[in-house]
Amino acid sequence: MFGMTKSKNENQSVNNLYTEIKGDNVPYTTDANEEFTENSNVRPPILKKMKSKKSKIGILGIVGAFLLKFKGALIFLAKFKFLFVLLKLSKVFYTLGSMTLAIFIYASIYGVVFGVGFILLLFAHEMGHYAAAKKIHLPISTPIFIPFVGALISMKEMPKTAKDEAFMAAAGPVGGSIAALLCIPIYLLTHNNVFLALAYTGFFMNLFNLVPIHPLDGGRIATAITPKLWFIGIPVFALACIKFFNPVLIIFLILGIVELYKYYKNPKKEYYEMKTSTRIVFTLVYFGLVAILGASSEYIHAFIPLNYQ
Repeated sequence: MFGMTKSKNENQSVNNLYTEIKGDNVPYTTDANEEFTENSNVRPPILKKMKSKKSKIGILGIVGAFLLKFKGALIFLAKFKFLFVLLKLSKVFYTLGSMTLAIFIYASIYGVVFGVGFILLLFAHEMGHYAAAKKIHLPISTPIFIPFVGALISMKEMPKTAKDEAFMAAAGPVGGSIAALLCIPIYLLTHNNVFLALAYTGFFMNLFNLVPIHPLDGGRIATAITPKLWFIGIPVFALACIKFFNPVLIIFLILGIVELYKYYKNPKKEYYEMKTSTRIVFTLVYFGLVAILGASSEYIHAFIPLNYQ
């Protein structure tokens, strides 16, 4: 009984004290017996701070839960980005690796100078194609070197017009021919017959690529002039197959015949449409390259025996 009476008296005194000093200046207390009515204007500042902290903690908690939930996905994306960078680098390493292997093979047979020079001639030719493809925004791979076959680049999509195809095709022999021409002043400075041999090899190699048969560069340039040039290229290639009997030449001959058949079976007229002036430019480029490379090859071929006497 005594305890109950004492509790009631304490509650009464607290209520009286709250009634007497009610107002905005009342300090906040955490007494369990204190009550706030709806009409009270008291706004405890500590309570505001606690709510603000709780809201911040809640936001951080949501963000943390999101990160934990999608942790695996984020890690995967990070790794995927890393793998993507490695993939791009691997293309460069693949080119350099095949180039190094080809240099090693050719150098072991023909000597270091010729081996390195020959690969650089191939590289100049293929980089001509590569630069032209980038110019017309055509996805293309970096060059791959195949010993005793040459080098190649693969297109991820075909050119949209014969003009683009011819532009990309002509850039290869142009780049390769310039590289072959550079071998001549190097020979005049060093008097090393290897550079003369490299010049002849470069001229002949690019001239051979201009045979008008698909998929050689000459056949692709012919699409911008007239595909009827393929009728000239196929017999020339057939004679080359008979004389040298190279499996690669036979494959190219078959591909050329198939392409000629497809052209006359189902011609895509819109693909071959272009201005007459554009056709004239490609005609001059094509036959100009053939004339320069043919004359240069013949001159060096006649000069080499005299040089060795």
